[in-house]
Amino acid sequence: MAPPRKDRDIPYHLIHTHLLPRLPYKTLNRFKCVSKSFNSLITADAQFAADQTRSAHASSGCFVYMSSCCLSFFPDAAFIGVPDPSLGFLNPSSTETESDEVKLVTSTNGLLLLCGKFNGKKSICVCNPATREAAFVSNNGREKSYRSEMGMVYDPCQSPHRFIIVELLLHNYGYGLQYQFDVFLSDTSEWNHSRQTVCIDGSIVAASKPVCANGVIYWSCSKCLMWYDTEADLAGSITLPMIGGKVIEGQAHTGVYDGDVVYCRTWDGGIEVWRLTGGSHWDRLHGSRWDSMIGAFDFCHGMRLRGKNQSEMFFKRWSPQPVGFDGRFVYFIVINQKCRDNRKRVFGWECDTGRVQDKGEVIGGWCPDNVFNYVNSMTRVPRILSGIS
Repeated sequence: MAPPRKDRDIPYHLIHTHLLPRLPYKTLNRFKCVSKSFNSLITADAQFAADQTRSAHASSGCFVYMSSCCLSFFPDAAFIGVPDPSLGFLNPSSTETESDEVKLVTSTNGLLLLCGKFNGKKSICVCNPATREAAFVSNNGREKSYRSEMGMVYDPCQSPHRFIIVELLLHNYGYGLQYQFDVFLSDTSEWNHSRQTVCIDGSIVAASKPVCANGVIYWSCSKCLMWYDTEADLAGSITLPMIGGKVIEGQAHTGVYDGDVVYCRTWDGGIEVWRLTGGSHWDRLHGSRWDSMIGAFDFCHGMRLRGKNQSEMFFKRWSPQPVGFDGRFVYFIVINQKCRDNRKRVFGWECDTGRVQDKGEVIGGWCPDNVFNYVNSMTRVPRILSGIS
């Protein structure tokens, strides 16, 4: 048998669907100079953009949050390589008041939804920090509060020229909270009011942390997830995963992995990851007790009291907060109280091996509810039609 040719070309589909979409931003950006076809693929192909954002193991994937008026990333900010984390290309106005600060509202398929003051005008901004493109949505005479509960839908494969913004309208009623929905379509530049109403009985905690999966926006809301389907104009709620018929109290994170909603929970019994399948059923993917991890925290040595469960002690003392799941690690923050300034550190629990790795220190002040999945993408920001800018 003749030896294989050393100069044999790699099949086209492997390069375009398996190799290039998984490259980090800086490396991928260099490939635009290889040829016109590569440049067109990377910068203008909707399917390629979809492959980038949906790749479950994309090396350019991470988590993003807003810190001191700029974007911060973990676990490896340098590897992500966003050109301008300060968002200077958006010309944000100086923060004279807290209400003028630029806030990260949500992240969907490579696009960020921000609210704040840009060019001296308070507005909503949809931007791609990798390509430094943006579209602005002004209030257009409507009294909008730009709260952080707005969700966004963007699918670069199905609808590359449209994004949808959904704002919650909150009302109190006798037994809990009532929500309605205002919907903005970029291809019509119009706000429309949905007829859907969702009542969360017994809830005193407002909905937060909007995430999007398969065209449906989900909000964390007390002991359930509230959802709104933008295509069908339907809404409802789903009870969070239960143990013994009860929703376990603790710290929680809602995110998206491989196109599905995932729910990470830390409680005195340990840590666990659930996935929402079929829009209504929770499957438990991973779980472990804290006892098997405590040795990895150098500030937990000697944490032993007679008659006390170590796992319960660890949770009560350090209150680990989950902030993300990428298919391999569950990331959570822990405050090392040996440090006088109570600095927070990010740790990663590797689900398959059970190992715990220190992923570094948290930069600046942040809120766990404003940490979102992010994947570098060369997708173009859809234009807003009918003259809104």
